[in-house]
Amino acid sequence: MFDVRGLLRLILTTAYSHRELGRLTGRSPTTIARYRALVQDMDFTLAQLEGASDSDLDKLFRAGHSPAEPRKTQPDWSVVALRVKKGLTLLEAHEVYALEISDKQALSYRSFCRGYARNTAASHPVMIQRHKPGAAMMVDFAGYRPKGCDDDGAERSFELFVAVLPASDVTFACVVRSQKTADWIEANERALRFFGGAPEAIVCDNLKAAVIRPKGRAGTAIINPTFQAFCEHHGVLASPAGARKPTHKAKAEIGVKLVQRLLRLALNDRPLQRRAAINASLLEVLARLNARPLRRAQGESRLSLYQKLDQPALKPLRQDAFPFHEVRRGLMLGSDYHLMHDHRRYSAPHTLIGRKLDLRVSAVSVEIWHDARMVALHPRLDRAGDVSTDPNHMPPHHLARRASAEEDLQIWARLQSDAVQTVAKAEVERPLHGAARSSLYRSFCDLHARVGSHRLEAACARAIRIGRPRLTTVRNILERGLEFTDPAVFTTPGTATVTHENVRGPAYFTEG
Repeated sequence: MFDVRGLLRLILTTAYSHRELGRLTGRSPTTIARYRALVQDMDFTLAQLEGASDSDLDKLFRAGHSPAEPRKTQPDWSVVALRVKKGLTLLEAHEVYALEISDKQALSYRSFCRGYARNTAASHPVMIQRHKPGAAMMVDFAGYRPKGCDDDGAERSFELFVAVLPASDVTFACVVRSQKTADWIEANERALRFFGGAPEAIVCDNLKAAVIRPKGRAGTAIINPTFQAFCEHHGVLASPAGARKPTHKAKAEIGVKLVQRLLRLALNDRPLQRRAAINASLLEVLARLNARPLRRAQGESRLSLYQKLDQPALKPLRQDAFPFHEVRRGLMLGSDYHLMHDHRRYSAPHTLIGRKLDLRVSAVSVEIWHDARMVALHPRLDRAGDVSTDPNHMPPHHLARRASAEEDLQIWARLQSDAVQTVAKAEVERPLHGAARSSLYRSFCDLHARVGSHRLEAACARAIRIGRPRLTTVRNILERGLEFTDPAVFTTPGTATVTHENVRGPAYFTEG
């Protein structure tokens, strides 16, 4: 390309001949003479040269070489873009444009497409974002699903998960079984452990494992409760990208493109591998990718930028991993004071009927929470249709009905005082079986009906004070009317000291 500005600078600042300038610029001496004559005719100065643009110089010195004005009528590109947005193809939009200027010369279809692409790019500029170190971790699942084999040798496809810290572009990837909540949590946990810290937010897609309802006209996005619990465990914020807005997590999209390309090459012409072997191959791929020099930062790699930018900015990571549990929020407690999960029922305190509770289900237990406090804990039931009811959650009349139906002494004792419960517990712990054990409930109920709760409570309290919390002791105390006496000062009535010659007294043992 002819450098007009460079030639004019040489003419104005040097005393070279036409031939010498021609050798320096690659032009003929005749051309140099013509440009020198123009400079002298216009009294063109170096200051004017510095202030003129390239297009101004072309108009002044290369008028015969300047591009001619387009002879064909240009369409209104904003109108064309609106028509394409409404559903017209570029071919149809070109036909409409050609009909509108039938008396003029229209652009060819090829030139029309080029002009449309040029104006579309100019009307949608791309901004280079500046990412704050440690501010976000962008994650996504790849469209490429690497094939492998399960533990039983059956062929299956795995899901490729990719996470990127956008400030340094350091990348992590792993394969999981599916995009279900448990695998989603596992992948995010492994990503945080790989980076060695927690960012301020996790920017993710709108998959069901992360987002129940995306942000829209209905309001803000509703995060999956289990994923929300995971974020709270590590002190990060769940920040889903907009629906159909991949640019909100552009770094993750680029990371997916790089990782799946490298993984394809790594697994090419290899037999099917198990998930652990594929993850081991991924670690080798990531080591090469993160150590590769960057063109945008001379002398740096993703790993070196991570050590300088992201690593100091990440928050310390909790040592204990997130104990996976399924979370369900806002469950209304019905009149039967039981919540249903997976066709199994678990009780909650009857005083919370009509309130909204949260359910946290792990592999071995079921927790019920209200107002950020755990109000019930049950072992997880194995069979569908089973019911787990804690007697502490039952109202008194339900508790009495269950105790009589099951002849359960411990449940019946919950309706009585602490002393009665202590004696009942001591009786239940005795090694009794069959009819002897079932008769305990009837014996206590009969005694309670005969003497009343006040006397029974006092008798049980006295039996405890003398160190014999047994049903037979309680019966003896009630038969003798001793339930309201103090055993420390008690003396059997009707007894007196008897003196007889056959009774040996204290002096007998002291006499010589």
